[in-house]
Amino acid sequence: ARNEVKLVASAAVSLEAAADAARKAGVEAVILSDAIEGEAAEVGRVHAAIAAEVVRRDRPFHKPVVVLSGGETTVTIKGKGKGGRNGEFLLSFACATDGLEGLLALAADTDGIDGSEDNAGAFADGTTVARLADKGKDAAEILSRNDSWTAFDALGDLFVPGPTGTNVNDFRAILIQ
Repeated sequence: ARNEVKLVASAAVSLEAAADAARKAGVEAVILSDAIEGEAAEVGRVHAAIAAEVVRRDRPFHKPVVVLSGGETTVTIKGKGKGGRNGEFLLSFACATDGLEGLLALAADTDGIDGSEDNAGAFADGTTVARLADKGKDAAEILSRNDSWTAFDALGDLFVPGPTGTNVNDFRAILIQ
């Protein structure tokens, strides 16, 4: 009876904080869900389809907007590459949005580590696949062997904040201008 419990962090709280920050910066924010699950590459393609719809048709959300989501995806390992579920999500997203202008995405684990490497996730945009090709790398082939870390490391697009001391699932933000 004399104890008090306070929830200081959750996936929902982190997404709401991100949405508030975006709105204060003058950008509308929408939260898809804080509990998205499934294969990371498939979830990446679904997010890409939503982003492409906004870029091309200004629906279901009006630009500028930041689309936020959270949850924990999975990766069925088929190759021997480096990386985690956020890199896998983001490389799949990049393949599906290749050439689209006006979008920037971040996918990261809130504890600061995505998979086996020292990054929490990475950044991608509509030029990610072309920039990989300029380096002689095939994004789809890299994705097929679960090697997203190698792709984003080659581009200098890894997100490496270090351990955060908390874990409230994955965090995804797609800014569409």
